[in-house]
Amino acid sequence: MTFTRFFSLLFLAALLVQSAFAQLPATELFMIHFSNVGTQFSLKKVSYLSAFNPLGYNNQPKFIGLNELYLSSDTYSLGKSEVIKLDLFSKTLERMTMSKESDFSPSPLPNGDGLSTVRIEQDGVTQTLWAYNDQSFSTGVRLFEDISTIGYYNWLSEVDIAMFLLPDPFTLCIGNINTGISKPIIENIGRCLKQDDDGKLLFTHVINEELRYIKSYDLESDKTEVICQALVGSEDFEIISNVTASPTNSPNDIKELLVKQICSKVRWRESIIFMGENKINDFIEIGPG
Repeated sequence: MTFTRFFSLLFLAALLVQSAFAQLPATELFMIHFSNVGTQFSLKKVSYLSAFNPLGYNNQPKFIGLNELYLSSDTYSLGKSEVIKLDLFSKTLERMTMSKESDFSPSPLPNGDGLSTVRIEQDGVTQTLWAYNDQSFSTGVRLFEDISTIGYYNWLSEVDIAMFLLPDPFTLCIGNINTGISKPIIENIGRCLKQDDDGKLLFTHVINEELRYIKSYDLESDKTEVICQALVGSEDFEIISNVTASPTNSPNDIKELLVKQICSKVRWRESIIFMGENKINDFIEIGPG
């Protein structure tokens, strides 16, 4: 089985410092194809993807299918970030947002009818969450009128969303777009927000510079639990699916994989090999029994 992953040359602490986007940095995007046969991983191909904007800002890529991805770019408006869709098969671009402000962190809406972004308003300080449906890519609708310091986010369902709020101490907040109500859960979190196969939110809780934990939050029970201790100085982590033996971030993919793991081969061995090849050497197994 061949897995296709996407990597950005530069990691930017995007949206953590509001003034960072006064001058958008020049960043490049590459795609790496690799495959595994048994226990052997091999590099197949490296493709340069940002030739359409070689000296501009191209960042925060997110796959929305096997051959399509969203990314933040100033391709159509120099110095202002917009969301574009890149079709890897036809090698075409589509401009997805055209607001007067800059849009970052694109993600498909869970219902499949559009996309969401973090927008930096014209004052250069206010950071808000917006949703664009298939007919309103030039305007969009602001979500959570009372929240103006959002840094990162992750959809938990079609109406529930986890948000990383500024300033320090960074706060995990859970909101419902139908009611417009949001509530703080815990302070001192890391920027990485992901959803596991059970629908729980995973995040990093920073105790101090030397101690931090990866924790889960259950939306139904409103409870958090410690999963394991995180690496010192690390805020980021990945979820490896035991169906594909590769990282997965899309809520829709997670739902499909949750079903497939019941009736498909569980690729536990391949998952461990994948992590070993990526220099992950410490493992903590959590399960019943």
